[in-house]
Amino acid sequence: MAINEEIFLGSGATLTLVPEVDLYVEILHSQTGAGYDSGDVRTKLKVHGDFAAEYLLVDNLYVGCVLDLYDGASSTTPVSSHTITANDSDEFTITPRHEVTSLVNGDFAVIRGYAAPCVGTKDGTVKRLNADNWLGLVESATFPNVDVEMKQLNLNLGGTRNFTHQYKGIKTASGANINLAAHHGAFLYYALGHCSNINATFEAVTVSDEFNAEASPSGDDSRRVYLDTTAGGAETDNITDAEFIGTGPIFYKTRRGGTEFTPPILKPLNDVSQLELLDRTQTSATALTNAIKYTFTEGNTGLLPSFALEQSISKLEASGSLRTGDTSIGTESHAFTRIARGNRVNTMTLTANENEEMKMTMDLNTAGVHKLATNESYEARAGIQENSQLFNYEQAADEAEFLEPFFFSDGSFSIFGQEFLKITNLSLTINNNIQDKRFVGIGTKDLKFGIPAQRNYELSFTGLITDNKLFEELFNETESTSTSVVTDGSSNGLIQLEFTKSNAEKIKLQFKNYHINNSNVTIPEDRGPVTVEATVMPRDLHLCEVTTHWVLQG
Repeated sequence: MAINEEIFLGSGATLTLVPEVDLYVEILHSQTGAGYDSGDVRTKLKVHGDFAAEYLLVDNLYVGCVLDLYDGASSTTPVSSHTITANDSDEFTITPRHEVTSLVNGDFAVIRGYAAPCVGTKDGTVKRLNADNWLGLVESATFPNVDVEMKQLNLNLGGTRNFTHQYKGIKTASGANINLAAHHGAFLYYALGHCSNINATFEAVTVSDEFNAEASPSGDDSRRVYLDTTAGGAETDNITDAEFIGTGPIFYKTRRGGTEFTPPILKPLNDVSQLELLDRTQTSATALTNAIKYTFTEGNTGLLPSFALEQSISKLEASGSLRTGDTSIGTESHAFTRIARGNRVNTMTLTANENEEMKMTMDLNTAGVHKLATNESYEARAGIQENSQLFNYEQAADEAEFLEPFFFSDGSFSIFGQEFLKITNLSLTINNNIQDKRFVGIGTKDLKFGIPAQRNYELSFTGLITDNKLFEELFNETESTSTSVVTDGSSNGLIQLEFTKSNAEKIKLQFKNYHINNSNVTIPEDRGPVTVEATVMPRDLHLCEVTTHWVLQG
């Protein structure tokens, strides 16, 4: 075996996002043999050639995921639900067995999105995920650590004081976080859980295939972006969640320079004939055009959106630097790739400090970290090597205003019916209190499931004191329940945080039903400005609107 002594360097490390959305998979109905026949155990499902022509599945990446089996003739309700216990590039093994004695053409499956990274378009026999998604202005990031429980036992054999047997127990992935200079607010979707409205600019198109769009982009090598609006293909610019899937997939995109959808159109809920083409956002010195305005709301189910993280470390060869499974140098590889599945936002903190950019920190709950099979042929970042060609970055690279973060000076803050103009530090925390659970029969000890529990908000700020309003509110036993913004002091209004960039991109948050629970007045020894530190605990989100260039897939 040849030995490669060249080390991996941090300069070759990259981290991208992979959407986790409900994944449509057409099923091959004519397969026979062990695990397929009606007289056998029926524990296997093979993907249809139409699906396999565009995508290859990463081996065992979907173990533990839930698969719903649908009758193609009646696709509104699944026939049965199963857990995936194994998968290769074009086949699933499931439990329990399915009871469809004779699959027919048009039958399909949907893999539920949690811990199910979205497929990308294959390159020959090389597998890819939908991993060409830029994470934004990342200042630091920690990929989840994997801790393996070690079991050590004495077996009553005697003769030594050492343990006589040891084995590995469960694996736990933890500690993932992402720290960003916030230049958009779209990630609030992952913390809150639901998108209820999209206002953007669309044009009607004609699409007839779940796997391919009608045409490649003309005049450039970018991607096309689509939304199902249930408007019969007619152009509609303001769309509610009755017309799209509020937990994703939200937008569908095509491969860069191609027509293949990533993900494929979700057949039971979306209709290719009702897709509309998104006019991507543009900016200029004076105005923002074709902006996307999202309305995010609190999700109150266990279906908090998740995403995967793909970490790749490359030795930066001129060609094929992102590919694993290169056997030309024995068992060594030019690239090392890990995939963290099922990342849910446990805690999100927005921080605006005096003279600084607004920061966004996401502490993540991770289901597990996937290891590629030895010599499995896989290409990271969906084959995109240039950062400027990553999705959502390719537009920002051409529009410098999109790369500008929100600054402290871009914000306004009102509470208790007053607009506070002399705030020096402000921090908002959204906590989902995710609990780790493990279940019988998921086919692996590598996965846990993060279930959101009690949600709570905490708003802390420091400002120069101008009156005794905050101190008075500390003794007020009545909760502020207003549903309107008031800034003249006539009554207690909503809490409102609003940040607006010079190009009109915006984050607006409003909260209701709140008390102040801490108000400390500090008198400085140098006889400078008197400051007040306060903490407020809102019970409910009233409004979250994000105006941005950022395209969410879910």
